[in-house]
Parts: sequence; C-alpha cells; structure tokens
Amino acid sequence: MRKTIFTVSILLFSMSGANAQTMTYNHDASKQAQIEVMEVGAGSLTPELYYKVTHHNYWEGAKATTSVKNTLRLAANAASIPQVEYADSIQADLEGRAKIETANIADRQIDLAWVSEGNKIENRLLGFKNNINALSGKTGSDEITAWRELGQMYDFAIKVTRNAYMPNSERQKQYMAIYDEIVKSNDNLLLRVRYLTAKNQADHLIQSMSRFRHRVSENATAGYNRWRDASLQGSSGNNTNNNN
Repeated sequence: MRKTIFTVSILLFSMSGANAQTMTYNHDASKQAQIEVMEVGAGSLTPELYYKVTHHNYWEGAKATTSVKNTLRLAANAASIPQVEYADSIQADLEGRAKIETANIADRQIDLAWVSEGNKIENRLLGFKNNINALSGKTGSDEITAWRELGQMYDFAIKVTRNAYMPNSERQKQYMAIYDEIVKSNDNLLLRVRYLTAKNQADHLIQSMSRFRHRVSENATAGYNRWRDASLQGSSGNNTNNNN
C-alpha cells in the first residue's frame, strides 16, 4: 500500500513539474502594430485614440522616423552589394585554389615518378654494388668499405625522395640526379677495378721476371763454377804428366 501511494505521489509531482514548465503565448495586437510602425513604417498604432490623446507627437512622427530608418537600411543594402560581389569573388578564388591544392596533394602523395624510373635506378644500383665485390683481393678493406658506404648513401637518398612531400615533376628530377650519380660512381669504380687488376697483373709479371732473372743468375754462376772447376782439374792433370 505504501509503495502504491509513493508511486502515485511521484507521478503527480512529475505532472505538476511538467505543467510548471509549459510556455504560453498571448498575442498582443497593439504591440505588434507598434513594432511594425517602428521597423517598417507600415500599419497603424492601436488603439489610435490612445496614441492621439496621450502620445500625439509620437503618433504623428512615428512613420517619419521609420522612413529615415528605411532609407538608411536601403543605403546600407546598396553599399553591401559590392561587398557581396567581392566576397563571392574571394569565395570563388578560394574554391579554385582549394581544387588546385587538392590536385597538388594527390600529386605529392602518389609517387608516379618511381613507377617509370624505379626499375632503372634499382638495376643500376645493384650493378654498382656487385662491382664493389670485384675489389676483393685487389685493395684494402678501408677502400672497399668506402665504396659500400657510397652505395648505402644512394639507398638513403632514394628512400628520402620516395617519402618526400613533393610534386612528381620535382621527384622525377631528383630520381634522375640520383641515377646520374650512380652511373658516374659506377664508371669510376670500374676504372678503379681495371687499374687494380692491371697493377696486380704487372706486379705478378715483375715478380715472375725477377724469379726468372734470379734463376738465370744462379744457372750462370753454377756454370761458371763448373767451368772453373773443370779448368782447375785440367791444369792439375797437366802438371802431373810433366813431372813424370
């Protein structure tokens, strides 16, 4: 029972609160007429007798004052027309610029230059790295390390260019510059490999000639010693015969 009474009390309280918040509107024709006269100069003040008796001057000049207000409104409207046209021009320029920037963003985010240049650059760089291996056994480890670091520098340059925010026309220029540098370095590397190869061959030839000359000298010395020994033996035999 108590629970039922409590529930009914809550419902009654909620209904009374809802009624307390209800908005009401009571139309006042005289206030509306006064606002129309004040703002647009139309209509008439009501009740007319009241305004004639108690506010006669206002009743006579209200519309005149509103006429001035309307004149100012028309002047302001006429003055705002060029501003509207100027604003429309600015909006059109901004919209056009936005379209251009949208195209620029798409051009910078999609790397079309790598599609046309990437395979050529990668093949040339791979050939350069393979040619570095030809230096093994021909030069010191410091020089080989320097050439390999140069290859790593090209890898980094390619990575930075691919991740850069730039138009494809500029990106392609950077790719071509990297490609030209790789070609130039590869040509210098091949010249260095050929030089070291020729140098090593010349060194081997000189060593071989040196060993050959050493053998010739040894053979000549041995032949001279044999001739000298034979001469000494012959002289000893002749002296023995003479004594007999």
